Amino acid sequence: MRPNADDASMSRRGLFRAGATGVALATGVALGADGAAAQYGGWLDDVDNYDGTHDRRGEDEVTVEVGTGENGLRFGPAAVLVDPGATVVWEWTGRGGAHNVVAEDETFDSGETVDETGYTFEYTFADAAEGDVFNYRCTPHQAVGMKGAVAVGDVDDEIVSPDADGGGDEDSSGGSGGDGEGGEDTGGSRRLTANDIAALALGLGVAGALLVPLFYAAHRKAEKT
Repeated sequence: MRPNADDASMSRRGLFRAGATGVALATGVALGADGAAAQYGGWLDDVDNYDGTHDRRGEDEVTVEVGTGENGLRFGPAAVLVDPGATVVWEWTGRGGAHNVVAEDETFDSGETVDETGYTFEYTFADAAEGDVFNYRCTPHQAVGMKGAVAVGDVDDEIVSPDADGGGDEDSSGGSGGDGEGGEDTGGSRRLTANDIAALALGLGVAGALLVPLFYAAHRKAEKT
């Protein structure tokens, strides 16, 4: 017995509703895949070497490299957690062209872009309170993901311990960065970042939505036989 038109219509709506739900769930996972979405307001979403906030509490002076990654267009580490009153020193590697360091809220600004190896710029977070966050960028390379963040005292994010990060993120390729320390524990296994999880979730949702018409076509064909 062939189902009536109302039954077929309900079945079709159910299939499309399932596909839409899959996309919505995937999008939700993508947006909430990591604490960075909440803590940094999405600032680090397109920063491919962001792997959590590196814990540098207990250090009076913290170094962040300017010009890391495969193409020298990253800060390393991308996010650090420091004590109130700590000094962050940005040190240029000489890779990736000329860079600067500029806070989004204009708290600090290194000025003109520089490409000199060993050049440094520093800022002391003397007036920062626990829980403050300072997002910053390299002005000419912001569009390609050269951004970073400094969190003070506390952070709602995955914490990377000093022992785990080996002291830096010099070269995410694990090879050509130079001083062996940065690529030491990236060769064997790679921890999923927020971007990885978001891309996977979104891909699964889109795939589910694309499969819905195929299921519906198969269902219609079965009705006619």
